[in-house]
Amino acid sequence: MFISHFVDIKNNIVFYINLGGISMKNEAKSILQPKNDVVFKALFSRGKPRITQAMLEAILKMKIDKLELDKSTDLLNDNKDDKNGRLDLRAVINGNTECDIEVQLASNDNIAERFVYYWAKMYAANLKIGDTYSDLRKTISIIILDDDFKLTKNLEKPQTTWKIRENEELHLILTDYFEIIIIELPKVVKAYHKTPNDEVLQWMLFLDNPEKEEVSRIMEENKDIKEAKEELDRISQDDLLRRRVLNRTLEIADQLQMKKELEEARKELEEAKKEAQQAENEKENIIKNLHKLNIPIEQISKAVNLSEKEIKEILSTHS
Repeated sequence: MFISHFVDIKNNIVFYINLGGISMKNEAKSILQPKNDVVFKALFSRGKPRITQAMLEAILKMKIDKLELDKSTDLLNDNKDDKNGRLDLRAVINGNTECDIEVQLASNDNIAERFVYYWAKMYAANLKIGDTYSDLRKTISIIILDDDFKLTKNLEKPQTTWKIRENEELHLILTDYFEIIIIELPKVVKAYHKTPNDEVLQWMLFLDNPEKEEVSRIMEENKDIKEAKEELDRISQDDLLRRRVLNRTLEIADQLQMKKELEEARKELEEAKKEAQQAENEKENIIKNLHKLNIPIEQISKAVNLSEKEIKEILSTHS
């Protein structure tokens, strides 16, 4: 008897389906989701370079004459168990620009700081022993976020570009070498319906859900996305890749569940602290009211189960 796992990441649900002993090797398999980081890397970092080049040209709005894909995406990782130290795609564009793409399924409170941190690690990695600062390359980080970014949650457009600039009078960019591009997938569908010919939105719609009806229409005119979909169909039949995707999906589900449990524990702790503070305030009010009624401190101490010294400290603080 064979059991297959299908995971709904957003709802954090794992479905177990009995396949009744039938081998899946000869059956059509469901298409893998390209925003899963394992699939994304297989499709864009280890797939056909032309597909990756077309997507980068759309995002960066530039012609790429030469694209070198880095098969090793480890980023000077201090913690070998930390997926966040491994980029989903890393490339050198036209021989002079470092670029990486990372897919993030969820945002958090310190995600902006994390983006800058990994950009900095990649930028520093450009400088080898014996190099000078003139050997540094422009470095671009592209973040595809399957969530809302806290700083732009009220902005309708999905893509924003971040640089370092003087903020008071000159408004000049300090250096062109720093650039972080953030694309929010939840905003893509609405934006696409307004500007359906935008190639960035077409690519992001494909990444978000390659089986959408809109993607089928896009493929009629965009041959690069059509080729990407064909390549995705091909790698979706790879049993080894599917097992890796399943393991990664379960890992993400576990992380989301852990994050949810930690958040619930944090809320419970805050509520407990709030209740404890309220109880303390009530006790202090009782002490002050009893003192106003000229009740001896010795009796107040017994009534509220505090030492006479603690009673005197409370009264002196609020006197």
